[in-house]
Amino acid sequence: MLRSMNALRSARMQQFARNLATDAKPATTPKPSGGGFFQRMSSFLVGAGLSALASQYYIYNELVEGNAVILKEQKMLEARLKKLEKK
Repeated sequence: MLRSMNALRSARMQQFARNLATDAKPATTPKPSGGGFFQRMSSFLVGAGLSALASQYYIYNELVEGNAVILKEQKMLEARLKKLEKK
């Protein structure tokens, strides 16, 4: 009975045993994936420059449209004043 238990135990151990490689390659150090300081800084500056250009374009368009609206309102007020002065 002891032999059968040992045989059963060794069968279970073989079932759960890990298969290990016999010819392992030497470990290599991975190359750094991130860029250096100047690459990061230049990427930041390019992004900041592009966002500055986009916001400048947006602000310019808002100013042009706002000035057009104000000039239109001013002309309407001048027309109303002329009309009142004629009476």
